[in-house]
Amino acid sequence: MASDERTRTPRTDRPDLSLTSTVMAHPLRSSEAERVLADLALPGAEVVFDPRPEAPRDSLRTAAAALSRATPDKSTHHLLLQDDTLLTKDFSTSVLECCRLHPDAALSFFVEWGSRTAVLARMAAFSGISAVPVINPYMPSLALAMPSAPTATLARRMSSGSDAGEADDQAILRLLREEGVRTLVMVPNLAEHGDLPSLTGNTGQGVRRSVCFAAEGDARFDASVLDLPRLLPFYAWNTGNAVVIDTADDVPSSHRPTEDVLESWGLDAKVSLRALESTAGHSALADSVDPDLLRGVWSTAVALGTVQEHTDPGSVGTLRERIGVPVVRRALYTHVPGALRAFVDAPSLEPLEEELVALTLTALELGAGLRLPESEL
Repeated sequence: MASDERTRTPRTDRPDLSLTSTVMAHPLRSSEAERVLADLALPGAEVVFDPRPEAPRDSLRTAAAALSRATPDKSTHHLLLQDDTLLTKDFSTSVLECCRLHPDAALSFFVEWGSRTAVLARMAAFSGISAVPVINPYMPSLALAMPSAPTATLARRMSSGSDAGEADDQAILRLLREEGVRTLVMVPNLAEHGDLPSLTGNTGQGVRRSVCFAAEGDARFDASVLDLPRLLPFYAWNTGNAVVIDTADDVPSSHRPTEDVLESWGLDAKVSLRALESTAGHSALADSVDPDLLRGVWSTAVALGTVQEHTDPGSVGTLRERIGVPVVRRALYTHVPGALRAFVDAPSLEPLEEELVALTLTALELGAGLRLPESEL
């Protein structure tokens, strides 16, 4: 399940690390950027504004300017923050600890709750694993720490003009991979996305919150990294399709409808629907969520339970007794609003947290009772 040995034993071989930071911002959000800077409380950190604020909005241009402040001769790592970032307590200290655990990797401290990488983050939360590989087609860059040397290289390449028209997070991921830098997301997340309006045309994507924000500020990490599972149950937030993705053959033509997959794993669709309708959370959610949408996120959670139990036997069975653990509870809660963020007003579901947790947990337990066929392994 984890690709690195999990340990909380103090290490004596940790390098001396140092951190610089920039907050990328547009002048229209200078007050918000200064708030992030104050919350960060890192000596030497600075706000870097869009160098051409009069031009059409371009996140790549601003990110390149912010990353250009990386100083490989003075610091080992550089932290990039956006102006709508909310930080957990002791953020800088926790970032440095994560960099010590993965000194050569690019580390994101946020992933939005409806993305592919968020599915992995939930699996990690359920298994007590501290990091997951990035499988989004972009690098989550709301709060991103990278080794300073490749950061400076990225800044130069992004400033060359050859990436014009590309979103900054897509360019960052592509360039990191070209430079051979490992890309990870830490679990739980140390940053949350604020509710400010998008300046780059992302408003139609709905609310993009963290899959498992450590709001309490008590996150603990070790060196464990989730192994990428062969199968990834995913609810496509932009199309409303529930599919199972073969991560070894991730092309649209190979994505299979989740209910068809569950049937092949031995779960009759009518049995699954009856189980959904009898859950504690169904009646309350039925008044707020379209039945077809609710059925899709339910099926996705059922399939995730099967994959989770296959990769980490026994982990689903202990979730009820661990439901009070903040990262576990948050990972359960965010499944439905994250998947439906473009179809449902996510904040309107907040009063239904108990029902959302109950529905997701019940679905996972149903899925855990299924067995993957040999052909799926």
